[in-house]
Amino acid sequence: MPRINRGKTTKLSIRLSGLAKENIDKAAKNLGVSAAAVILFELTKILENPPSKSHIQDIDFRKTITLERKHFVVTINEALSEKINNLAEDYGMKKVSLIGYMVSEIFEDRKEEEKENTDPKRLMVQTNENLKKKMIEYSEKHYIPLGLLVSYCILQGPSEERPTYDEGEVDTFMTHVPQYIGDMIKEQAEERYMREHFYT
Repeated sequence: MPRINRGKTTKLSIRLSGLAKENIDKAAKNLGVSAAAVILFELTKILENPPSKSHIQDIDFRKTITLERKHFVVTINEALSEKINNLAEDYGMKKVSLIGYMVSEIFEDRKEEEKENTDPKRLMVQTNENLKKKMIEYSEKHYIPLGLLVSYCILQGPSEERPTYDEGEVDTFMTHVPQYIGDMIKEQAEERYMREHFYT
């Protein structure tokens, strides 16, 4: 599969709480990606429905989350940068703290346990070509590795209904997931008497 086009990028500097950074590092190891990828994945979801200005200002005023002085730098695309700039202006806060509070709040509430067998496993994903296209577009738009999307979906478990597509051929792509997720796929596929790539 060709390298995904990320488009024009810029750097975003944020401050995180110590607990949030610890949980981010654990999540990154569990998913076989960088800490930056984990942050971007969550940040993308946060910005779809950001917390209110009053909520963030309350965190800042009460200091219920303590941000470390050290900055963490992530690479983002221009569209996300513009969205963050606009939000920071609307909230009357510096980006470094605003995004730091938003991300830290999510990860301080999350209990991350380190998984065993996190070595990368090569995985074939077979899906409808239209879904593959959507996944690639999402990956490019939000600067998130495809392997992270696949791992996240597997960890969420199977959906109640199998999606159907009226158009498009079956297509495949290769990616990497942590070994324990590969083992999970194998177990779940065997339980359902189906091939692993079909379960995925």
